[in-house]
Amino acid sequence: MGEHVTRSIEFKSQSNESTNPAKMHLTAFSQQEMKVRALQSLLGFWLVAAVCVLIPIAHFVLVPGFFFGGIVVASRRWKTAEEGRDATGSCPDCSKDICIPLDKIAELPQWHDCPECAKPLALQLPEAAETSQA
Repeated sequence: MGEHVTRSIEFKSQSNESTNPAKMHLTAFSQQEMKVRALQSLLGFWLVAAVCVLIPIAHFVLVPGFFFGGIVVASRRWKTAEEGRDATGSCPDCSKDICIPLDKIAELPQWHDCPECAKPLALQLPEAAETSQA
């Protein structure tokens, strides 16, 4: 489910402002896939809410929590066209090849630490692309 897409980005060092080219790997979803994912999450949350009806006293909190939580999660999944998987490239500080796992967030800029040298990095669009978009 979903199409694997690769996008060109940059790793930018926060300490010395140098940049290195990198690749961001994404999963892109069609409109139909977005709707199916949203419906699956909604039904999953509501199934858990239905099971929670059987839990004495706690069901007063759990059932409404899972009911409304399902609506919130489903609406977010409905609006999510792309999910980030990881970003690969070389660190501008230590020059080692790195792979940074992403938390399903495909929006840029993002800030992470290099897994090798622990220096802060910014994941951003290439500067040439930023100036052409402005």
